[in-house]
Amino acid sequence: MSCYVQHCRECNIVISKAETDTDRVTYYIIKVNVGDITWSVRKRYKEFLELHKKLVNEHTVTKDILPGKKIIGNKEPSFIERRRVGLEIYLQTILSFLQKSMPEELFDFLEFNKYDVILIVKKLAAEFLQNGDSYLLNDNGFNFNVLLLYAISERLKLPCPDNENNEFNFSHVLDFCSRLKYLIIKGGNHYVGTSNIIYNNLSFELSSFKNVNKLECYNIAPNMIYNLNTLRDTVRVITIYNSKLKCPEDILLSDYVHKQWSCDMDSSMVWNKIKVVDFSWNEIRTLKSLTVLTPNVKTINLNGNLLNTIEDMTPLTHLSHLSLSNNNITDVLDLHTKLGNLICLNLSTNKISDLRAFSKLFSLEMLDLGSNYVIDIEQIKYLTGLQNMNYLVLSGNPVSTVVDYRIKVLGILNKKTSDFCLDNERPTQKELDTVAVMHALNMAKEGKTLFDL
Repeated sequence: MSCYVQHCRECNIVISKAETDTDRVTYYIIKVNVGDITWSVRKRYKEFLELHKKLVNEHTVTKDILPGKKIIGNKEPSFIERRRVGLEIYLQTILSFLQKSMPEELFDFLEFNKYDVILIVKKLAAEFLQNGDSYLLNDNGFNFNVLLLYAISERLKLPCPDNENNEFNFSHVLDFCSRLKYLIIKGGNHYVGTSNIIYNNLSFELSSFKNVNKLECYNIAPNMIYNLNTLRDTVRVITIYNSKLKCPEDILLSDYVHKQWSCDMDSSMVWNKIKVVDFSWNEIRTLKSLTVLTPNVKTINLNGNLLNTIEDMTPLTHLSHLSLSNNNITDVLDLHTKLGNLICLNLSTNKISDLRAFSKLFSLEMLDLGSNYVIDIEQIKYLTGLQNMNYLVLSGNPVSTVVDYRIKVLGILNKKTSDFCLDNERPTQKELDTVAVMHALNMAKEGKTLFDL
């Protein structure tokens, strides 16, 4: 990002070309360079006139240095080119004259407010002074893009004093950040406006946020975040979507050069307050580090990742809800030795065909196995011992196309009341009556079930 305060001597302006649109309106394309940062601005001649009037009246710029008007022939290519050269010389002249004072009018004309650290922070300060309290009361949180967080982070490093105008004091930004409880961060791999700045190439820190208990990040670059220690002490819910995480420590240890984790790691690196982890739609292949980095988590959502097995989660003694939908899970052996006392388990849209691994998950109340590879109705027998289970999804499996599928599943599981929900539907009275008749017939056949025939 631009920082004119630091790079004022490296500022350069050229008018690279002129463009005439279909309405025969001519725009001059201004290229602004500040250090390594560049962006473009489109301006009409009349906007140059408006700027010049302000600079003449308020900043003692010489009146006759702006190229004059021309009523007739002002659309001729040769004239437009002469005017382009004249306007370029004009901008370079006033920049040289006003380099140290750099008035607000010139900043606005050249759109520094979109790309310069100081001006972005000033705008934020005014916004938070006026509306900060209402934002803090909003249950939907506050959205920062990484450009804003980068600007705040860079402003913290600058030795320049705070603004004399209270409206633009940096303290308003710091006060808002320190009180915010629900932080939303949005990144991206696209350019900022017309500049050469890419959002996810901007590093930022989060030390100004002292009370965040809910953190959401969308399409960010985790390796660009530093100084997370204050969040570790407060965050209870963390959500990182679509950010190409390879493993949980990519974000949970993003502020450390070496992201190794171990059972005896420093407690300052552990997120003890976290109760909910949602790392959906990333590229995670292992969730093992969560057992150490989020020891008190209750809910884990890793939908849409690249997991192919379920690892040992028993160290997470508080874990009750686990969602691993849309992964590549095939191996589900010995789940009762890996998952502890889960209440809800979502393994929909994976590659599971054998249900015997679920037979000893006695604490389960909800099990979603939709859109897997279960073929044989006999597999349902492995679920008969799950007496607490009142919600089961098997739709999308080949088994769900079996004749009288619902009746057979309800019969095998011995579900005789409408308290049980199969594939998001409670049994109808007709289904319950049919199941009851079948069980009566089974009793008459000395324990042989209809489903064995």
